[in-house]
Amino acid sequence: MRSKLLAIAATIGIITGYNSVRAQSVESPDVKISLDWAFQGPQSIFLYGAEQGEFKNRGINVTIDRGSGSNDTITRVASGAYQFGWADIATMLKFNAENPGKELIAVYVTGGASPLAVVTVDGRGIKTPKDLEGRKLGATPGSAALALFDAFAASAGFDPKKVTWQNLSGALREPMMVRGDVDAVAGFTTSSIMSVVELGTPLEKIVTLRYNDYGVKQYGTAIIVRPDYAEKNPKTVAAVISAINASLKDAIINPKASVAAIKARDPLANPVTECIRLTEGLQTLTLTDDFKKNGISTLNADRMTASIKETLDAFNIKSTVPAEKVFNPAFLPSQTDRMPPTLGSCT
Repeated sequence: MRSKLLAIAATIGIITGYNSVRAQSVESPDVKISLDWAFQGPQSIFLYGAEQGEFKNRGINVTIDRGSGSNDTITRVASGAYQFGWADIATMLKFNAENPGKELIAVYVTGGASPLAVVTVDGRGIKTPKDLEGRKLGATPGSAALALFDAFAASAGFDPKKVTWQNLSGALREPMMVRGDVDAVAGFTTSSIMSVVELGTPLEKIVTLRYNDYGVKQYGTAIIVRPDYAEKNPKTVAAVISAINASLKDAIINPKASVAAIKARDPLANPVTECIRLTEGLQTLTLTDDFKKNGISTLNADRMTASIKETLDAFNIKSTVPAEKVFNPAFLPSQTDRMPPTLGSCT
């Protein structure tokens, strides 16, 4: 099992010595990170790490900005406006296929599981994926949740052609579902679940059908960079990843303190809601069995290959993409440094 988990690293060829770069000067100390969404619970990890000095202690002067979805973040990094982005791997892979010569690469995977899911509420008669047949679902156009829905259907054993779709903006998706205009929505658990709670539905009344639970192989979010930037700035990339890894561990230990860091960017943020959003994401997406046993960002080679094929098929992309073009573990901290701590409490 260990050899399989390390197969990607062996295939790509880990560059040794990066664990010592923290004591060395970085090539480009001023870096900008684009997050995937607004400053909410999961995004607080980066703000809390900066507040705790994780970046500064490694010689990095960091600017952290919110995003407007993975597509936006990927475009920012590809253009060079930002050196680092936090985005969905499937969306990055689609971008790479559609933009030859501008490909990006993941260098640190925070999502051992994917946030892709169908979310609904009690009383709609939807308890299993099969119950989605004959229903109307909402999703944002071009989203990974929509594109990979057929893969979810194939794995879960129902007919996706029996589902009717309505295109919705991110702002209208959950409100229209709660109102009953659509029966369920396909999206990210990190945004949909707590959005439904904020609309007045108790957490225990939310029904979540996670794609991974029914056989989909996708990983989730990752830190992405331009390969040419990584090649020219290896110490910088390693230092930033080390800082993010430490920030993530800080947030796992103390999620309540992590979400408190949002207040400086969004005074109206509800710390109770955001702490629940953060811990739910950490528990289901980062603290997977694989990551708890083998370290954050330790990927299974067979699963990674299968997830790449799923994504290419979902977006009707005919080319093949080797794993080394999607994920490069060369800049990771040691496995010991990547072992996650026990999840703290919001109370």
